Amino acid sequence: MIGTITAMVAVTAVATPAGAAAAPAAPYTALTVDGNPFSWWHQGSRVFDQAGGAAFTVTPGAGDALNLRADQAGDAWTFRMAPPSGETWTAGTTYELTGVEGAEDFAFIDVAHNGATCTETPGYLSVSEATRDAGTDRLTSFAAYYVISCGSSRHDLFGEIRWNSTVGYAAAGTDTMSHDFGDRLVGGPAASRTITVRSMGSDPVEYGTARFDTPGAYSITADTCSGTTRAAGETCTVTVSVRPTKLGGEWNLLVLPDNTVVGERMVQLGVNGVDPRTVSVAPASLAFGDQYIAETGGTQSVTVTGTGDTPVTFGAATIGGTDASSFAVKADTCKGATLAKNQTCRVDVVAKAAGGGARSATLQLPNDSLTNPRTVPLTLNGVVGATGTYYPLTPARIMDTRTGNGAPKAKLGPNGTVNLQVTGRGGVPSAGVGAVVLNVTVAEPTASSYLTVYPAGRAKPTASSLNFGTGWVRSNSVTVAVGTGGKVAITNHAGSTQAIVDVVGYYASDNTPIMNGIGVGGQLQPVAPLRLFDSRSDWGSKLPAGDQVRLAVNYGPEANARMRAVVVNITAVSPSASGFLTAWNGEWPEPPTSTVNYATGSVTPNLAVVPVRRCYDCPWGAELPTFGVYTHKDSHVIVDIVGFIDDGGLANGLRFDPKTPTRIVDSRIGQGLPTNPGPAVIGTVTTPGSVVTDSTRALALNVTAVSPTASTYLKLWPNGVTGIDRPDVSNLNAAAGQTVANAAVTLIGPTDAFNVYNHSGTTGVVADVVGTYWLYPGTASGSAVSGDTSRSPYRLGELPTPDKGP
Repeated sequence: MIGTITAMVAVTAVATPAGAAAAPAAPYTALTVDGNPFSWWHQGSRVFDQAGGAAFTVTPGAGDALNLRADQAGDAWTFRMAPPSGETWTAGTTYELTGVEGAEDFAFIDVAHNGATCTETPGYLSVSEATRDAGTDRLTSFAAYYVISCGSSRHDLFGEIRWNSTVGYAAAGTDTMSHDFGDRLVGGPAASRTITVRSMGSDPVEYGTARFDTPGAYSITADTCSGTTRAAGETCTVTVSVRPTKLGGEWNLLVLPDNTVVGERMVQLGVNGVDPRTVSVAPASLAFGDQYIAETGGTQSVTVTGTGDTPVTFGAATIGGTDASSFAVKADTCKGATLAKNQTCRVDVVAKAAGGGARSATLQLPNDSLTNPRTVPLTLNGVVGATGTYYPLTPARIMDTRTGNGAPKAKLGPNGTVNLQVTGRGGVPSAGVGAVVLNVTVAEPTASSYLTVYPAGRAKPTASSLNFGTGWVRSNSVTVAVGTGGKVAITNHAGSTQAIVDVVGYYASDNTPIMNGIGVGGQLQPVAPLRLFDSRSDWGSKLPAGDQVRLAVNYGPEANARMRAVVVNITAVSPSASGFLTAWNGEWPEPPTSTVNYATGSVTPNLAVVPVRRCYDCPWGAELPTFGVYTHKDSHVIVDIVGFIDDGGLANGLRFDPKTPTRIVDSRIGQGLPTNPGPAVIGTVTTPGSVVTDSTRALALNVTAVSPTASTYLKLWPNGVTGIDRPDVSNLNAAAGQTVANAAVTLIGPTDAFNVYNHSGTTGVVADVVGTYWLYPGTASGSAVSGDTSRSPYRLGELPTPDKGP
């Protein structure tokens, strides 16, 4: 419609010479454009009028439509306007606006600036003058002010429209829309900027009081505008100063109220507070990638360089954040250093993943600058490693002095030592082995004595691994760290004896098994000691010579599926003749090794780690893990379970840290226990702090009963743990006058203590620690993930209760 009308009427062009007076004269044809400084349309205060040399093209149309175009110095604005449908412009009326033509309740407006436009809603147009030609009924003069939003919640454009009007208008502008003071020293001298304000309309401009709503770092130091009235072309100034109070950007608005349509001048001001004590830190972050959980991993460094004119002094670097325990400061040359320009220091950070998955923390570099502390983000990804996990083997004989296997074909004499090669033999890998589990047997000893098994290349410790009397055939399970060259040393104390060694498994010293494709081994899952089998009560008869008993355990579907071996105490009771028991996974034929060597009529125990398998021909089905015990001669057999080895994936598994055998109990001299315990006496042993750490949960021991005055047995269990009381099963059986050793695994309580019970008579008690079991963060649950320091073992209610297989 507007286009058609425009073509039918004359076009009025208004041009004003550039050299016109500062104040335009009536009648006025002018356009002012002002706006919100946060609007993309706002480009500063603009006035198009005769005084500025603007050219206007104005086209009135039917229905009071009006098209106005203003051009000045290559800048063009076009306004198309029409009153609501069926109405005419009425002076003194304010109309709501829409960008849609022909609306009944809204006036129409379309604004274009150099071709750009917007939705022009919401907004309003307030008309102060509208006259018409009596013959054509077309507009001959028009005066109004407008407020337009471009579809936003704020007003984007303000201004005045005049055409052949007698109504004056006020307009003003500043010489800048914004000013950036740039980098300024915090606490340094102030910087100033004088802002010039010009009155640009036909009417004088009245100014209010200049202000900052929230001054902050800014202040007004000079002001010729506030409270004044300025005629067209006149100027005034406001001088602002800034003195940063903090680091970083500070933005503010200078506001000068006035009587224009906008109602105020706004100038955006910015400054960036900087510190003369500056340094650079490179790199800006440290990413360690995949790191094995609970192992000391890679080391990376950050270099700090002084870059400012004022030196910076540093304190000690620390690690902070949620996963701070997954990182540690390894070296810190910045501590106490004062760095002048171009001087450097370095901080080394080492990774030690405290759990699985993504871990993040912050290296904090405290200093006396305003950037305190300087921080460096740290990240890693914790992955499950193999260190400390167990790999069961089919038992294999790797030493027999009777045949010359692994050692000279001769008895071990007094103080005689054999350095036995264990790695690369019997299924033990050549590398990545931290400790081996051996079954050590003596035969034909000429005197009462003991063997000490320890890492080759180290001094022989004050410890015993297997105690025996003259003529005995005796075995004991020995867990020993691997020494120099992958060997273990075996020393005989007195007399001469044959020595036989079977290897039944090994513990990884590092992640070599993963790299070699073997994968992660198993973790110890301690359980409440339980008697699985006793032929005296379960059968009422002995296990016949040459036969085996197949036993099953049941700890629930998940544990059963993940079980790889059981940790059991196996006891031969009243055998009909000297012989041996062999424990293995039960698959015939049994291996040519022994687990328990017994004498006629004796009670002989031994701890064993026995692989399990699924039994497809067993009456209870294939879902339960099973193992077998074979006897050489008729004998009663007792099997007590104290734990099992999983596949490395069950929650709260324990891993092994081997140690050179360390004596922590010798009741004969008051070490660990004050005296030799008497009948039915319970003693408490507190593990020395040199042996355990915060993550230790259990001990691997060699326990010896020394010359008891009566046949007896010893029991071990954790001290101070609610619900775990003295177990019904024993760890060691000894006849009167004998000195007998047996391996044991016991949990420790919250104070690192365990209890020892002696049944009958009085006996000396000796205990040597051969390793510790620690809670692995990669599979720990609950508080253990973030570093549980209570060292409380499993509660009884948390321990699985097995069912005996038929």
